[in-house]
Amino acid sequence: MTQILKIKNLVLVLALILIPLSVSQSAGESFDEWTTLRVCADPNSMPLSNINEEGFENKIAQLFAKDLGWSLKYKWFPQRLAFFRNTIRSEDPKSQSGYACDVAIGASPDPEGAVGTKTYYTSTWVLVIPDTAEFKLVKTSDDLLTLDKTVLKTLKFGVFQGTPGADWIVKNGLAGQMVPFVRMPSDPKDYPGLIIEKNLAAGDIDIAIAWGPIAAYSALRVKKRKVRLIPMIGDREIRTDYSIAMAVRYSEPEWKKTIEALIKKHRTMIDQIINGYGVPIVMSDGSVSIGDSIYTRQKKTNSNAGF
Repeated sequence: MTQILKIKNLVLVLALILIPLSVSQSAGESFDEWTTLRVCADPNSMPLSNINEEGFENKIAQLFAKDLGWSLKYKWFPQRLAFFRNTIRSEDPKSQSGYACDVAIGASPDPEGAVGTKTYYTSTWVLVIPDTAEFKLVKTSDDLLTLDKTVLKTLKFGVFQGTPGADWIVKNGLAGQMVPFVRMPSDPKDYPGLIIEKNLAAGDIDIAIAWGPIAAYSALRVKKRKVRLIPMIGDREIRTDYSIAMAVRYSEPEWKKTIEALIKKHRTMIDQIINGYGVPIVMSDGSVSIGDSIYTRQKKTNSNAGF
């Protein structure tokens, strides 16, 4: 009898331990009763997103919320180190899912701390150069290297450390002309576009190398001088093109399918939203669309294709 009681007590203890776990799992996996689309986003990263909901990721989130018939709320956090740990994986017992937010509209296809959906656009790293007669024939980063040496050797290049731009500078013997910028500044008020809006505009640098969506948006905000964008040419060692996905939690395959279905359903509208922000787009043949211009690139390898 004593042995039977011990077994019953053990079963009861195990049940008490496992019940909260099963509730937590079901809350994360079942979204049939959700009424709010909770989006993880950066509060200061235009043209992607900002706290005023002016970015193209905000517009896509609004599109999805409307389709679902849900309200839209955000968990704001700088999209830098530990982004997913502090957003999509951060527990919040007050939310319907049990987490602070349930989807990030912009992420790599294999994000650390989450799982990526199918990708929905591919962009590239670009150079923001002076729009002057001296650079009239410069259509790509390869063309820039053909400039007269007396011109090329006087240029100051603003680049982010640890990016394709920095690799390109070093590989082409221009390291002595590089003005490095911190890729992930600690101040949340700083954002990558300042390299163009502030430093390039003021003449602190002559050319900026930045991620396409950010470069396109920030270049339009430069009023003191005329600038334009040209695509980088990657090679076997330097990848320049990257595809962008959305991100959800690992344990929610059905929610992932739902987000992917929304992407597919609204493919045309998503493209229109992104194009409305002038985002450089890498097309299936490897050429790059920037505004009204199409830049044909000679592929040096397939390794840099992000699509």
